[in-house]
Amino acid sequence: MIRLTFSSRSARLQYHLLMALFRLAVTRALYGRFARGLARLFPKGNAVFLHEGNAPAFRIALGDGYWTRFALYRAPYEPEVATILRAAAGATPLFCDLGANKGWWTTRAAPLFARVIAVEASAATFADLRANAGHLPNVTLHRAAIHARSGQTLSFVNTRLSHASARLLGDTPVGVGDHIETVPTLAIDDLVPEGVAAVIKLDVEGAEIAAIDGAARALAQGAVLIYEDHGNDPACTVSARFLQDPDMRLFSIDTGLVPMPDLAAIAARKTDPYTGYNFLAAQAGSPLLAALRRRFYEK
Repeated sequence: MIRLTFSSRSARLQYHLLMALFRLAVTRALYGRFARGLARLFPKGNAVFLHEGNAPAFRIALGDGYWTRFALYRAPYEPEVATILRAAAGATPLFCDLGANKGWWTTRAAPLFARVIAVEASAATFADLRANAGHLPNVTLHRAAIHARSGQTLSFVNTRLSHASARLLGDTPVGVGDHIETVPTLAIDDLVPEGVAAVIKLDVEGAEIAAIDGAARALAQGAVLIYEDHGNDPACTVSARFLQDPDMRLFSIDTGLVPMPDLAAIAARKTDPYTGYNFLAAQAGSPLLAALRRRFYEK
């Protein structure tokens, strides 16, 4: 059961106006402009707090065109990921939220796992992550970029209009109002302790291949990795990297754990070029994968 509370009476009013504007917005981009424009008419700190079960409250600024879409109609956010986390609870002590954004999955996972590690690169987004999850005793936060090796530096572009669309600095021009940040790198194998089969959620715009390269030991020791293969990538680049290893097993998680034997099966799942699709990857012999499959079968 989800319920909402508000930072002030004016925040409640702003929320209800946003609901009305949401009905008029025919695209996500138009709604984002509505949300940002309305926010200029209200106090800067106005926010909604989303409460769900025994998870900590999640704060969403009412000018945030990304997260308010999920608070407005209380729609479940990536319910397939929530299902995996619930199934993994008790089967592993560790969840890693890599590319944690403002901490949605960090806060959802905190009651389910003995330890949660969250990593976010953007300074502004990390500040919101810390506000949402920094007080939780079993959560460790790192401001860093997930990559193949730890201890290096990486530059990325933080986009002006969306904290969810940061990207590696490359050939694409930097937009007006966007800014470049440089952060240290962390490899997954340096985050996951030796011998621990962790559940890892990976959402690192543009750095997925390097992140996978830095997770060789963790995957070999049974980690289960939830990753995104975007609808705008017909080559299914991230999934293709996993399938280079004949011992890897891939699954769609939209409707349970459905084996994805090849790229054709992955591509067939990706019907919307504007959507990121979550899949699961693990070594065939992973005891954690076996536990997840058993729990889905028992349902």
